[in-house]
Amino acid sequence: MNRCRGSAIVLSMLLLVILSALGMYVVSVPVGTGEDAGRHHRAAVARNMARAGVNAAIARFPVVNPDGSPYVRRIPVGPNVTGRYSVSSRKTGAESGSGAASGFEEYDLVSVGSVTDLAAGDVRVVARIRYAPDLPGPKVRILKWEESGRRGPSSQRPAP
Repeated sequence: MNRCRGSAIVLSMLLLVILSALGMYVVSVPVGTGEDAGRHHRAAVARNMARAGVNAAIARFPVVNPDGSPYVRRIPVGPNVTGRYSVSSRKTGAESGSGAASGFEEYDLVSVGSVTDLAAGDVRVVARIRYAPDLPGPKVRILKWEESGRRGPSSQRPAP
C-alpha cells in the first residue's frame, strides 16, 4: 500500500494538464471562417456606411443636397472592398410661430449603404431630423432613427 502513495495526486495533475491543453485548443480553433466571415464583414461595412451617410448629412446640414439629388460617397475599406453611401433628404414639415419649438423644419434623411461586391446587401437608414436655423444652440436634432437591411429587423435609436 505504501508503494502507491501519492499516485492519485500525480494522476489528477496529469489529467488537469491534459484537460487544460484540450480546452485551449478548442478555444483557439477559429469558428466562422471562410465565406461566412467575408459576407458578415461586408454586411457590417454596408450597415456602417449607411450610418455614416446619415451622420455626415447631419453634420453638413442643410448643404447636403440642395437640389434634391443624392449625395454619394465611396470609401475604400480594405483590399478589394469599397463601401458606398448615398444620402437624400426630403422636407416633411415646417412650423413657424412663437414658443419653444418654433422656427424649425423637419426633414427625412435616407441613406443607403452598400459594398461593391455584395449582392443584395444594401442597408437603409432613415432619420427624421428637426432643423432650427434661427435658434441658438444645436441646429439639428434627431427625432427618429430606423435601420433596415440584411441583418435583422429594423432597430431604433432614441432621440438625444
